[in-house]
Amino acid sequence: MSVERRSSPTPPVGPRGSRQSPSPTWDQVHMRTPEDVRATLRTKWDRNLPAWLAEPSKATVSVPLHPPTAAQALADPPAVSEWVQLWRRAPEPLGLHVQWEERRWAHLGSQRVPVRWGATGADVLTECAGGPTQAEAELLRVRYEAAVSHLAHHEETPHLANHPGVGGEALRHSVAAGMDRSRAQWLRMSPTDADLSIAVAAWLLSHPRSGLRIRQVPFPGMHTKWLRDHRSLVSRLVGAARADGSEDLGLASDPVFHDVLVLDPRLRQGHPSFPRSSRIAVRQLPDLGLTPRVVIVCENAETVQVLPDIPEAVAVSGSGYAIPSLLDVPWIRDVPVIYWGDLDADGFRILDRARHHHDDVTSILMDANTLEDHRALAVTTSVRPVVTLSRLTGSEQILHDELATGGTRLEQERIELGYAVTHLEAAVMIDRPC
Repeated sequence: MSVERRSSPTPPVGPRGSRQSPSPTWDQVHMRTPEDVRATLRTKWDRNLPAWLAEPSKATVSVPLHPPTAAQALADPPAVSEWVQLWRRAPEPLGLHVQWEERRWAHLGSQRVPVRWGATGADVLTECAGGPTQAEAELLRVRYEAAVSHLAHHEETPHLANHPGVGGEALRHSVAAGMDRSRAQWLRMSPTDADLSIAVAAWLLSHPRSGLRIRQVPFPGMHTKWLRDHRSLVSRLVGAARADGSEDLGLASDPVFHDVLVLDPRLRQGHPSFPRSSRIAVRQLPDLGLTPRVVIVCENAETVQVLPDIPEAVAVSGSGYAIPSLLDVPWIRDVPVIYWGDLDADGFRILDRARHHHDDVTSILMDANTLEDHRALAVTTSVRPVVTLSRLTGSEQILHDELATGGTRLEQERIELGYAVTHLEAAVMIDRPC
């Protein structure tokens, strides 16, 4: 474009001598460069990874390049010419997907300018993005296709009872979503670990109730530490192939230990061989033969250890969302339970789960008054989505929603012990029969 650069004109004078604002020049209207399009492609890849993996042929991106108007071109002809040349020199394959149009501009004549960039196909789009995006896309594509192939191959083998496998397009989308959630791990892991993760997931699908210890799974390199580091990734692959999304690996579970404190002195006298405090695996709890009138479950083990004597009570540390196994112990299942958890969204969700597995669970120190009395000790945590929990009281649900949306947590160990014991003793007294 052989036109002269013109200096910016002086804004014209208005009717009362005021200066009128000039029309926007080309540099005030962003004309998109090849690097702008690459940045758009990188953003699209980040946001649409599952869809681009599952249905690569349907991935489409169209980017308007915002060519200048005649007035904008006249304001700075050399800059517009440089922009056009950028697109003429755009490397392949990026430059192959530019739509050009002829524009007739007064004083400048006819000019061919780029007006839009567009392409279809995940492989083409990520190649045009170049750099790390292209490398990541190629690596994830290989590992994704290998995962789909292995899981589909095992589709007809036994899965969890009444949970048939996911097949076809549903499997592709499910695996893609799981891979997106573990994207960083898939990208940084070695080829050996990636192949092992896929192979182990397929084997676990074929043996849904193996009951094996981790070291017994027949794969070289499969050991306790390896599964600890890769368990979430393997679980997501397994869940992706099941219609119900279950991520249960069917392996033998590690023993869950609980701190047990016999708070009633008379109950301790009846079990002279049992210490006041002990750390016991959940499978051994039924053998204790304790007969409390009430059981206090504290989510924090340290809290259990500092409780004073309370007549007719036994205190047990909780186990988070695994609380059903604790509540299934006969001498706990048959008596009222007082549950004291953290004042946060998870605390109330564990309480809700507890009530699904025990008919008489009362919360303690999980109310608005306790929160207000200790507001200064609360900490900020991640915001959680609000869910309706069927076993909470109305006031508990309201407080759960407040804590979830506000990202607030009051850990039980921050509550002053004397304050807590007073409330615990009162709760035990309320349940005591006349």
